[in-house]
Amino acid sequence: MTVTEFLKQQVPFLSGLTEDQAHFLATSAEQLVFNKGQTVIFRGVTVDGLHVIAAGKVTVHAKVGKETLQVAELGPGQVFGETSIIEMTVAGATIKSAEDETLIFVLPEEAFKQIMGTDAGFTERVMALIAERKKANADRNEKKP
Repeated sequence: MTVTEFLKQQVPFLSGLTEDQAHFLATSAEQLVFNKGQTVIFRGVTVDGLHVIAAGKVTVHAKVGKETLQVAELGPGQVFGETSIIEMTVAGATIKSAEDETLIFVLPEEAFKQIMGTDAGFTERVMALIAERKKANADRNEKKP
């Protein structure tokens, strides 16, 4: 399976892209491999692109109250980094590889934003995912003193 096919067929977040859009993102993607325990993104750093998990799993560690806790596990076809890109903020969580040979495609910020600028449906999906993640974070923080 090509990267273009993977993005269109295995990543629900990107499923509505045209063949040309998926190919554009695929050809600009950087492929990174992480081993278990390696940090993919540190909380507080600038995020340089949309991260798409192609193989393996990552864990998401966020500040909840005064503690840093694992708040999610993401696997193949799932994405992270979209909020930092759109809101031009630093990463709000630390992402770590949960398995050896975790493969992540990093879709550059400029390519990601270019697709958003030409596809209103894609922009709506991006904004919905951001809202969903912000709500989950707010809910977690409300429960923790």
